[in-house]
Order: sequence, then C-alpha cells, then structure tokens
Amino acid sequence: MIRLLSGLLLVCAALAPVRAHHVRPQSGGPVGVEIPAVSHGATPILARYLPDIQKLAERRATTDPTLRRLQNFVSLQYFACGRGLAPGSLTDEDSPFNECAHAYVAGARALLDHLAALPSGQDAQALQARIAEDIARDPGAGAVCSNSAETFDSGVVVWPDWSLALTHRPTLLTFSGFLLFLLGAGGLLAGLRPRIFKTRTPVEGP
Repeated sequence: MIRLLSGLLLVCAALAPVRAHHVRPQSGGPVGVEIPAVSHGATPILARYLPDIQKLAERRATTDPTLRRLQNFVSLQYFACGRGLAPGSLTDEDSPFNECAHAYVAGARALLDHLAALPSGQDAQALQARIAEDIARDPGAGAVCSNSAETFDSGVVVWPDWSLALTHRPTLLTFSGFLLFLLGAGGLLAGLRPRIFKTRTPVEGP
C-alpha cells in the first residue's frame, strides 16, 4: 500500500515541478499585483479571517482592477492549496502545502488592505484592527520560516510542493488514509453489486 501511494505521489511530483508554476517572468516584474509576504506565526491568525475578508470584498458595490485581481487570486490560490485542509499547511514549514498556504493568506491580507484604502472602507478598517489585536496578543505571531520572506504575485498560482510529500509524515498518513478509504469503499460496492442483482425480481412478460 505504501509503495502504491509513494508511486502516486512521485507521479504528482513529476507532473507538478516544485517551482515551475510560479517562476517570475524573465523581465523580473510582476505579472499581476505584487503581494507582500506574511510571517509564519501570523499565517494561522490571518487564515481565520479569510471568510470575513472574502465577504467584505463580495459586498463591495463598486470594484476596481486591483480588487478583482486580488479577489480572484485568493479564491484560486485557496482552491489550489486544498482549501487549507491538509494537515500542518498553516503551521508546519515542512508541509508541502505551507508555501501555497502563505500565498492565499498573504493574498487575503493584501485584499483586506486594499479594501480598507477604498472609499467607505470603514468595515475593512475595523477588521484590520481586530486582526492586529489578535496578532499583538499572540507571542508566536512574529515567528518566521523559509516562506515568510516570499512575496507573491496575483498572476502566478503557487501549487503544493509535492517533492516534500514523501518526507512529510502527516501528509503521507493523510493520503494513505484517503486511499484506504477509497479502496475500502470500492471493495464494499463491488461486494454489494452481486447481491443487488441477485435480489432483483425478473419482470415477466404479458
């Protein structure tokens, strides 16, 4: 089973090279809106407010290109990072999902900052203050990791770093459990199918 899972992860790694999906263009300039980095310790705090930030953006009656780009980036990046469901994605630097988690959280903060700078941005400013208070109260909010200094680009999606999956035990166990569930469900359905056919009553003709 582990060999099968390892083979699947290796295929994923081959199909999704580590950095090929978010390399900056040769010109060196951003493709879209440049998004400042977030510290490792602040990432889980900011992630808790992601739904609130998205709701504020959706309620805006008027938008601009920067708002739309940041909004689309956060939605797409959140999806690309497994919607934050992978174990340790927000807290474990060694997780294959940590860099992409930094990306969508940084995008959410940039989106909030942009909303706060717009006219009638009082609600966004109030949310900024709440987040700042939570960060100030958390002694670990200033912790940094290898992804803490990385700026992102709204035009470049960051995918999970599958090369780390085989060495990150929580990810490996999660994928193993999911694969076992699929195999078990498939075996159960395969076992029930003959019974279903046997219990059917033949329909006699007129």
